[in-house]
Amino acid sequence: MNTLAFKVAWRLVFYPVLVYGVFSFIFFWLYAHPKRYSGSYVPEDFGLKRENIKLRTSDGVELDGWFIPNAKSKKAVVVCHGYPMDKSDVLGLTVFLAREFNLVYFDFRATGKSGGFFCTGGARETRDIDAAVKFLQEKGFSSIGAFGFSMGAASVLLADNPGIKARVLDAPYADLDGVLRYIFRPFGIWGRPLVALMKAWNFLFTGISISAVSPERAAAALKTPLLLVHGDADRQVPLANSERIKAANPAAELWVVKGANHGENWYKAGNKYEVRLTDFFRKNL
Repeated sequence: MNTLAFKVAWRLVFYPVLVYGVFSFIFFWLYAHPKRYSGSYVPEDFGLKRENIKLRTSDGVELDGWFIPNAKSKKAVVVCHGYPMDKSDVLGLTVFLAREFNLVYFDFRATGKSGGFFCTGGARETRDIDAAVKFLQEKGFSSIGAFGFSMGAASVLLADNPGIKARVLDAPYADLDGVLRYIFRPFGIWGRPLVALMKAWNFLFTGISISAVSPERAAAALKTPLLLVHGDADRQVPLANSERIKAANPAAELWVVKGANHGENWYKAGNKYEVRLTDFFRKNL
């Protein structure tokens, strides 16, 4: 067993595994503990008044948020940003909703100015959404909708909260495992063990199985109105994701925006985006 051939073979196995282990941990850490982003836009930039609020989740994470009141409306919408940004990143995209609805914006856990250490791709972000819904209910609102972009959209779909009466999802992903595999597709067959090890690290540190984070499965059980908006030129989260969600929930509306990449639906559709989303919430809240 102490032959040269054995020593060479042992190293040919050990060192690649070691390298994969190290790189997979780095990728996991960058994904689960992203660098904090803090945008510069605030509601006052759009002529709106805000109340700075703090939300407390069921697992004790403090979230930084804004409440934008509309004294003429008894309806409200929770607005959820994408990964790894913050609430200001979707402010310009959704500010038109303030014309008819009360709005709550917040930073998901481990992003922006909120507490929390690990981002979980939607698994525990549902608790953040629940905290925002609870805040609105304590203010007396019962007609509550939710809007989400990208990871925020997936989280909105995963949130099994009866207080949410209608959902709009802009560029959601169908399952978190699929997103990771798509991101690492340039690695070819070498990407598969990398993703597998990332999933193992994630389970070890967070207790969450990435394979279990499936907005597609959540959509199948959803009974409330759902509007999906997706660009057919989305290279980050392809249109096939919303098509899978639509297949799981045939009652959902799917609006395909021509020529729109990730985050470009509002820019490409223009006023139609504002009208369609406003009409959807107006009708279903």
